[in-house]
Amino acid sequence: MHEYFRVPIVVAAAATGLIGTFLPFPKTLKSHPYAAIYAGSFAGMCSSSLINSYWELSFISLIGASLYVLTMNLFAGFGGRLGSVAFASVALYMLAKGVF
Repeated sequence: MHEYFRVPIVVAAAATGLIGTFLPFPKTLKSHPYAAIYAGSFAGMCSSSLINSYWELSFISLIGASLYVLTMNLFAGFGGRLGSVAFASVALYMLAKGVF
């Protein structure tokens, strides 16, 4: 939304999270899909100069989803987990992009 419609980044991330709350998910998943949506919107707030294609965005999403699942029980009760997962996924992607 930011890149194509010139919506401010924070508003675009908030709109993504808001729209994501209306998606129906099974009760067995609890709030994890919604948390993953918010973590993805945090990761999407990085500079558009870092992400050049939808493939790169998909790869960052894959890293973020993996990190979220791996740390799901590790950081239970601690604040900032979603932002940390978003930061780590973008940082790991940039590290991999710089190395390869």
